[in-house]
Amino acid sequence: TIENVNNLGAKAVDKFAELMKERTNGNFIIETYHASQLGDAMAQLDQVKSGTIQAFRCSISWLGGYVGDVAIVEFPYMFKTAEEAEKVIMGPTMSAVNDRLAQEHGIRWVTASWSRLPRHILTKNPVTKLADLKGVKLRVPDSKTYIESFKAMGVATTIVAFNETYLALQQGLVDGAENHVESLYNMKWYEVAKNLALTGHAQDVTGFMVNDAWWQSVPEEYKQIFIDTDKEVNEWFKGELAKASDDYINKMKAEGVTVYEVDVSEFQNAVMPSVAYAIENEGFWAKGLVDNILAELAQ
Repeated sequence: TIENVNNLGAKAVDKFAELMKERTNGNFIIETYHASQLGDAMAQLDQVKSGTIQAFRCSISWLGGYVGDVAIVEFPYMFKTAEEAEKVIMGPTMSAVNDRLAQEHGIRWVTASWSRLPRHILTKNPVTKLADLKGVKLRVPDSKTYIESFKAMGVATTIVAFNETYLALQQGLVDGAENHVESLYNMKWYEVAKNLALTGHAQDVTGFMVNDAWWQSVPEEYKQIFIDTDKEVNEWFKGELAKASDDYINKMKAEGVTVYEVDVSEFQNAVMPSVAYAIENEGFWAKGLVDNILAELAQ
């Protein structure tokens, strides 16, 4: 993983590994490496693709670097809840995209769960309304969906590596960053940016990205144990995360962070669905993808 060892996502992977070993009588061993020990997200995905490593646990949206259609799962305000996102990611439209990913790149996701907390905006100056974002240099991931969406909100988007964001904030290269409160706290970004706007702009669903050839070689019995164990750990993860959310916010408040409730609809209307359709019209993802997902959500 790329996650800090203190993040629940890293702890969940370790728990998953222990259960897999136990439930297969030691026949399915998972070695875990956290905090980008094996490289950044794209480096690890390339290793999964080549078969150097068998699996990488991360946001499913990272696979948009191979097939642009996948990136839609991280599109700001596409989903209201993590449950909506998980449903669509494992639904018919995205399952077809997953098969294409496996055929063209030899990599696929086999789970969509352990959804992180909604993503919010942490800045040096207060953001209480959409207009406050105008011209703000905000660190965003190197993702077209984030870049175009935040540009539509008036942001001067700035690409900075995840593990270099603290220094960028400290040195004034950026005015703020966005992420879920777990990372905002564990990466200590709140030390150099003291205003948190609860924008809830994205649902961050993670999953196991696997080398498809390796996955096909796994005995069906172990595949089923893998999927069932993922579901069980997901229930534990959700319970722990719900408890942690308020805890992280309260800890940041204790360190001098001011938290702002905002009119989310104002931010949402700036990007949905106009920016999603604009990206589609550029050919970044398949024609009709936005409508197909909105139709699934309406069911």
